[in-house]
Amino acid sequence: MIDRRFAEMEHPAATPPLPAEYYRRHAARVRRLAGEATTPAIKEHLREVAVEYERLAERVDSGISSADG
Repeated sequence: MIDRRFAEMEHPAATPPLPAEYYRRHAARVRRLAGEATTPAIKEHLREVAVEYERLAERVDSGISSADG
């Protein structure tokens, strides 16, 4: 029997389940953290995370499924 949590990770929902504003708030928070980070690798990683949050927000706004985006 496959653990349901594992199956959910392998096959995410077609659209993100939260409002776009949720993802935008987190993108802004992560960008602030990136601005405070002192390690270049951490700064870059946090910037990448912020971009992913913005992409999620755009998907919510446009209704694009994860298979399309």
